[in-house]
Order: sequence, then C-alpha cells, then structure tokens
Amino acid sequence: MRLRFPSRLRDSGSGRSDDPGSRRPAEPAPGFTLIELLVVIAIIAILAGMLLPALAGAKRRAATTQCVSQLRQFGLAGTLYAQDHADFMPPNLDGENIPLGETWVQGWLGMPGPDCTNTLFLKQSLLAPYVQNTALWKCPSAREVTLGRFTMPRVRTVSLNAFMGSSIQTPAAQTYRRFSDLVQLSPTEALTFLEERPETINDGAFSLQWDFKESQPSLWKVRDKPGHLHNRSGNVVFGDGHVETHRWGTLGAPWVPRDDFDAPNDPDVLWLQRHATWRETTPPGR
Repeated sequence: MRLRFPSRLRDSGSGRSDDPGSRRPAEPAPGFTLIELLVVIAIIAILAGMLLPALAGAKRRAATTQCVSQLRQFGLAGTLYAQDHADFMPPNLDGENIPLGETWVQGWLGMPGPDCTNTLFLKQSLLAPYVQNTALWKCPSAREVTLGRFTMPRVRTVSLNAFMGSSIQTPAAQTYRRFSDLVQLSPTEALTFLEERPETINDGAFSLQWDFKESQPSLWKVRDKPGHLHNRSGNVVFGDGHVETHRWGTLGAPWVPRDDFDAPNDPDVLWLQRHATWRETTPPGR
C-alpha cells in the first residue's frame, strides 16, 4: 500500500497557512488617536472650568456661614455681659496701651509687633468668660497681611462700634453705655460688633466720624474700614444679637486707603453712621 502526501502541509492547529493569498492583514492595536485625545482634554477642561467656580463659591459660602456663627457668639456674649453687669455694655476705648480691664479687649494691631499674635489679650478680654475659644476672634477668611516689607499676622478681626460702651459725652452724637439706652436707635438697628478689615484693624473700637452731619455729604469721611472678605461683604451684629451679611460698595473694594479719607456722599458711610448712633440732626424716618 502506497501512502500519498499532499503537496502542501497545513497547520490545522493554528489555522495558519503558507499560502500568501490566505494571510490576513494584522489588526491595529486598540488606542486613541491624537484628535480623540485632544477632544477628551478639551471636554475635561470645560468641565473643570464649570466646576471650579462652583467649588470656590461653595467654599466662600461656608466661610461666610462660619463667620456668621462666630459673630453670633459675640452678640450673645454682649448680652450675657450686660446681664451680669447691671445692663452695662463692656467698656470700649480706642487707642494704644489701655490698662487691663478698662476696655473690652486690649491689643494694638496697627503695626508689626507681639500684639498681632498675642492670644493672651483675648483670654484676658472682658468677654473671655463668654467667648472662651480664641479662634472665634478671627474671620476664617482672614490671612496674614503684608504691608511693604512687614508681615502682620492677625489673631483678631472683630471690633466693637466705638459709640457702644463709650464713656465720651458729646452733643455731636449719642453714645451708649447700657443696652437700655438704645431707644431712638433701636436694638434691631444698632450696630455693635462687626468684622474689621485685616489690613487696617488696630484697637478694639471701630471708629467713625464723630462730627458727621448727614446734611453735609461733602464733608463725610471714612475712619476704620469694615471687613470685606465675603465677596465684598462683611458680617455685622446688632443690639438684639442678630447677625447680617452686609455688602459694601466703595468700602468693599480690594484696596482702600489705610488712613482716614474723604468719602463725600458715600452710601457705605451713611449706612454705617445711621446704624452706629443716633443724632439730633438725623432726618425722621431715615
């Protein structure tokens, strides 16, 4: 018996053939083309551009909410202090080197020095029994201040309206030593504690123009500057303890002069004056 072999041997196991006509072209490896990669990168960039502002806005709102909560503690502290001291507000003097106990909080932050980081003054404050956490004295959005070659940290951004707790007697404006003095200027309108701008804060009193006349807007001036770190807004406390976030116009700008400056007919000045004190010249109904 003769065995006959085919002229071509086929590999039945691999399916490969030596016949050039039966070969299939190699399939390309899976992957992205350059155009596809660019499209993906562009989509990611667009999504990031949409998401980042929303995240930044959420972060700002969270900081504002935290600051409101912190200032509400000062509104409560002022009320508790009055309850323990025959309705008197804490004494409030402006200037440097005031003896311990003669003003509600010591410390001069107007220049680089130990007061900028001294939490001991906060622990010795007349409100310390009611505000024991020193972190509450600083707005969560506040950062170190750089002025020229000086870097000034901040342990405090809270001030008390200079007309509140003041012992000054003047016909130019009313000052308030007791909460019961809030009559013409009601507790719901009376400005007590507020955020002050970190760049300009010095003592614990938020000073305004004493000889202010609403009928002479060309003579209006700005002394201390309110906080602006919450999207050009700042948090303020009123005599009844409630807190509001007030948006500023001129005074909400990123940079304003550190020293006193003229601000004729400025709505921010008028708002501050109307909520800081009552004057005989204040128009009825204001």
